[in-house]
This record gives sequence, structure tokens and C-alpha cells, in this order.
Amino acid sequence: MKSIINYHVIDPTNIGDLFSAPTKYFAFPGYTVEQADIRTINIDDIRGKHIIVGGGGLLYSPFLHSFSQLIASKADTKLIAWGIGQQIYGNSFALQKLQDFDYSQYLHNFDLVGIRDFNYSSHWVPCASCMHPAFDKKREIKHEFVVFSHKKFQIKIGSFPQMTNNNQDIEEILDFLGAGETILTSSYHGAYWGTLLGRKVLSFPFSSKFWTLKHTPGIFPIQKWLQHKFKLSLFKKTFFEFRYQNKFSCKIDNWQHYLKDCKAYPESLNENRERNHWYYSQILNMLSDTGT
Repeated sequence: MKSIINYHVIDPTNIGDLFSAPTKYFAFPGYTVEQADIRTINIDDIRGKHIIVGGGGLLYSPFLHSFSQLIASKADTKLIAWGIGQQIYGNSFALQKLQDFDYSQYLHNFDLVGIRDFNYSSHWVPCASCMHPAFDKKREIKHEFVVFSHKKFQIKIGSFPQMTNNNQDIEEILDFLGAGETILTSSYHGAYWGTLLGRKVLSFPFSSKFWTLKHTPGIFPIQKWLQHKFKLSLFKKTFFEFRYQNKFSCKIDNWQHYLKDCKAYPESLNENRERNHWYYSQILNMLSDTGT
């Protein structure tokens, strides 16, 4: 039987990775479909199989070698990008850096390209997690604000309800996000999913991907994320200092000023789903034309 491999990051601790793979939502009759981690590609597993790369922020330098392997191993099969996006970490970048991002080094030999970054114009295909049926549930607003943090980049604001993306239950997360009139978040998928639920979003970004959403959230201009540290000092002399590798915080003074930039997009769920259905049809047409 013909085969398709969906390569993405399989990280059970990252809720975005768990629910972004398009093959979770779309069937390919006549094909066996498997998911594999893009970080551990086995070239022998690729031969004779069509490849879908998606979803998540895979246009990122640590994955460049994996893309090179996929491109180099391509023969008579199709190589497809679906709902992936770029990311530049840090907050010192300018909009020009986003516009100058070199997509071609990752995608130059792909047969079909769908990118979640709206600046990629006609090739825009948003993250396929919008297809999850849990978005169809109606949710009542219970709080003026809820705070949904990325587990590494946490924001502490007042006594509002709090949750992190360390939670692996998407229905529980959507219930939490949907309970807020405005979502304060440092998570890309917190911003994306909150928008799909028709809520206003104020984001606290740690990478460029927050600027690439079509339905743009409010953005708090963080100057720098500070690494948490433990320091042992005596008489102003430091004897020991330990920095937490994956734990950061930021100053959030005057965050209320940026609420004026937050907007609800009630049309976003249907628009994102329609675009994914359109892209799915493009893939099916291409595969039927190959006869393989």
C-alpha cells in the first residue's frame, strides 16, 4: 500500500506539538499514514513514501539539517509543507528581519508549500490544530482576564486565573481560554487558540512567530526575557550562582495600556478551517495526478 509520513516534533510535554500535525484531522484514502519525529529522521524509512512536514515552528535553524535530509532523499515522491512557520528567538529583532527570513533554504525542493506565516502571502495555510472538534463547543465568559503562559516563559499578573501549556488536555485548555474575555498569554498556541475561540488576546512574545499570525493579537513590547537564577552571596560577594536553563520572566509594567490593541476575530475559526480544507484538496489533487 502507498505510504505517507507526517514529520513534525513529537514532544508529549508541548501541547502545540501534540495537536498541530495535519494528519490527525485529515484522512488519505488508499494510503497508510504514520507520524514521525523530524529530529530523528531515518533515511531508509523515507524511500518510496510521500512526506508531509507539519505542523509547528519547524522553520528554525536546529531543524535545517532535517530539512536537508528530506530534500536530499527526495526521488519520485512528493514533499509537502503544511502549516509550518518560522521563528527567531529574542525580542531585539525588527519587522525587517521577519520580512527577510530565508524560506528557500528549507523549502527550495518542495512540491507543495503551505506556511502558517501570513506574510508568506498566497501560500498561507494556518496551523491545522484549528480543525480540532473541541473548538465547536460554546463556552461562557466567566472572567475579565485569564493568564495562559508558556511553561518556559511565564507571566505573573495579579490574581487572575492561571494555567500553562504544560497541560496536555486540549479540551481543558480551551475551556480555560474560553472562560476569559481577554487572554493574556506568552504561548503562541494560547494566542492562536484564544483567537479561534473569538476572544481578545494580549500576547507577551518571546519569538517572531507572534507577529506572523493573520488575525493579529495585541502585543506587549517586552524588552527582554530574564533567565531565573539562584545566587548565594555574603557581604556583597557572590560565591555561587545557578541559572535555570528553561525558566524566564519579564517586566510587565503598564500592560493595561496595550489592551486597546486587542481585537476579537469571530470569523477566524471558519477562515482558518476553510484554508486547511482548501490545502487538503490541493494535496489530494496532486497525489491523484502522480498515480502513486
